[in-house]
Amino acid sequence: MELTLISFCILILVINVICFICSPFQNVDGHFDHITYYNSESFGVGNKYHIDQELMPEYARPNESSRILFSIQDTKGNDVSNIFVMVEIYSADGHRIYLYPWTNLAIGDFDVPYTFNKSGNYQVVLSILNEDAARPHGSDAIPEERIMLTNNMGCNCERAVFNLSISETYGLISTLTTYGIIFSILLIITVTIVWILKQRRKNKTSS
Repeated sequence: MELTLISFCILILVINVICFICSPFQNVDGHFDHITYYNSESFGVGNKYHIDQELMPEYARPNESSRILFSIQDTKGNDVSNIFVMVEIYSADGHRIYLYPWTNLAIGDFDVPYTFNKSGNYQVVLSILNEDAARPHGSDAIPEERIMLTNNMGCNCERAVFNLSISETYGLISTLTTYGIIFSILLIITVTIVWILKQRRKNKTSS
């Protein structure tokens, strides 16, 4: 009876661990199909917008095709529509390496495909044109590089800066570390249960 109960507890524990491992990759309700915990950010911008950002794949490597996902919502979590956005990517040395020019979007959920050529840290700048601003055209659609990435001087817009890290090995190291911790916990629990069973059998034999 005791052995059956302990086996049942171990089974429940294993199921919970498996659910924990798989949860980041399951579909969820919201503006993104998946939840990621690395290369993703979520915060408010100004007093009107809330922005979610993710990188797919989450642990993108150099020369691997990737997509930077954005979901622009109002402060109540509702989709926004008919907005003008611009996306810039800056390298760690402060140089702009990519520009997604001002574009009119029917809805605030969109993605920008990009392949990072080198390992390192990058900053992604999302600019959202204010409703009362003049629509950009001609040379206005290609702004100059900025030292202060959040600076919106000369631009009637809101800006948000997101940080990305591209690495050859971080994804593998993170995955191995996670599984290593889980395996260690299961091993400790198993050893503890076996020790308890042996002690109980020993006590029964001696009595």
